[in-house]
Amino acid sequence: MEASTNYTQDIHHWSDTSTQTPVCVLEAGSANDVAVAIKIIGATKTPFAVKSGGHASNPGFSSTTGVHIVLNHLSQVNLSHDRTVVELGMGQTWLDVYRALEPTGINVVGGRVPGPGVGGSTLGGGYSWKTNQFGLSCDTVKSYTLVQPCGEIVRVSERDHADLFFALKGGLNRFGIVTSTEFETHPQASVVTGGIRLYSSNQTQLLIDATAKFFEQNTDVKAQVIPTLQGGAQGTSVIAIFLYDSDGPVPESLKLFDGIPTVLDTVQQQTFADFVGGIPDLLAVTPRGTFNTISTSKLTPSFLAAVKNQSDYYGAFMPLQGGVRVGYDIEPFDPSYGRFSTDSAYPHAQSPLPINLDFAWTLPSQDAFWYAALHDSVNVLKQAAIREGIYNDAYTKYPNYAITGSTAEELYGSKNAQRLREIRKRVDPDSVMNLAGGFHL
Repeated sequence: MEASTNYTQDIHHWSDTSTQTPVCVLEAGSANDVAVAIKIIGATKTPFAVKSGGHASNPGFSSTTGVHIVLNHLSQVNLSHDRTVVELGMGQTWLDVYRALEPTGINVVGGRVPGPGVGGSTLGGGYSWKTNQFGLSCDTVKSYTLVQPCGEIVRVSERDHADLFFALKGGLNRFGIVTSTEFETHPQASVVTGGIRLYSSNQTQLLIDATAKFFEQNTDVKAQVIPTLQGGAQGTSVIAIFLYDSDGPVPESLKLFDGIPTVLDTVQQQTFADFVGGIPDLLAVTPRGTFNTISTSKLTPSFLAAVKNQSDYYGAFMPLQGGVRVGYDIEPFDPSYGRFSTDSAYPHAQSPLPINLDFAWTLPSQDAFWYAALHDSVNVLKQAAIREGIYNDAYTKYPNYAITGSTAEELYGSKNAQRLREIRKRVDPDSVMNLAGGFHL
């Protein structure tokens, strides 16, 4: 039987490996719809999944062969009368949100590229273009509307169900289904300076040097850059995303990158929504792929050289192993952003700097090679960080970048992992949420 257009779109993910064929799809229109569904699912022990934007990088985390719940109809953007809080439905992408908020002059701490959904991004913690100024997305959450595994709908906040408020800040989908979230807001400049620049492999070392200097010298929390080292058969090239979240002149720290020859340069004054909308959504063309991650306390020249060496090394394997992408995202946040951290499942008070390894390839027969490569590369970078004195045993894997099979201790640390297990046991004694894919507690 031919699948309907809605069915095909509802189960679509950025990666073929994250897409499965469910027996049915529920397009939930309200928290009550989700509550009815979870009661039936729990009673029948039916496998299920919940999809927000469909950018989960691990197979089975937002897909299933059972009941596939999609939240795309939960797309409300409700700004409070005093404009300090906005309620967002969890079925929309961050670009949808930014475009909806643009006429108001108000914004939120949300995702950095067009495609990821509000739901998964927020529940994994939520690094943002605004992190230097306000923390992670989860640090700005006022409340969650949660459908518990028993089907009860509750409002979760610092005052009400405080244990769940902690758990949902990085704890992903282990405690129920979040249908909407209230976020703190902040004023948004009418225009920002931002865009992308592409650099050939001949310029990579200059980019690495400028990135190290930016990390050491930048004092303006509105200035950000994310260089991605892209391995290939001809060496490592770079795509860098720049943002100055202000309508004023860019600071000297961003001028460190001026004068380096580019292949493409789209940096200009534009609205924040247009800036995010102009970022290439590379994940949209991924046949097979996933992430892995490591965090450091600083970005030293020697460590960045080790990242480049890994990019060169695995880039050389691309034509031999069907590689589509070998990417290393470098994120030089302000080293004190942890001052905004709240009591969260994902610990980030010490301002960890995550590196995201983003590999993609073509065939199932190549899975073993690339999964091993992701693990091995992280191990090499860990040793490089230890030599530089920038590795901290207390740092955990950022959940939205973590590879499948990561343990609760690796994601949350032993103390938080135990706390999360106790909360889960209390709110989900029948292990209903274990019928959905995800990291195990």
